[in-house]
Amino acid sequence: MRNSFPKKKGKLSAQGKAVAAALVLLDTMEGKLDDQSAGRRLRQEVGLQWSFITCLQYLSGQEASGELKALPNDWTQDGRTKRDVIVAVALAAHAVGNVRSDGTVLCASHLAAQFKGLDLSS
Repeated sequence: MRNSFPKKKGKLSAQGKAVAAALVLLDTMEGKLDDQSAGRRLRQEVGLQWSFITCLQYLSGQEASGELKALPNDWTQDGRTKRDVIVAVALAAHAVGNVRSDGTVLCASHLAAQFKGLDLSS
């Protein structure tokens, strides 16, 4: 079930935003969504003018990471587990830390800086 978190003023809570972003990233990584579809889903679920890049930047930040870590250990949604959404944080941090060819990190995330230059292929 989507949007299982309480909303404030028509927007998801911080934990709800983190979960929505993580689920969109994971679905995109699995080829279930393209960037444009991901952006549309984020705008529908989060209620902000989010894009796929915004999703990556948010997930690599402290708020999203903290909110996802605070989920109960037995949490599941749409077939995803707490471990899955924590992995999404690492994927996002790696992406924002390494996506630009000039070496510039896409946001000021400390986690992204830790992933800068790290090869995840092995």
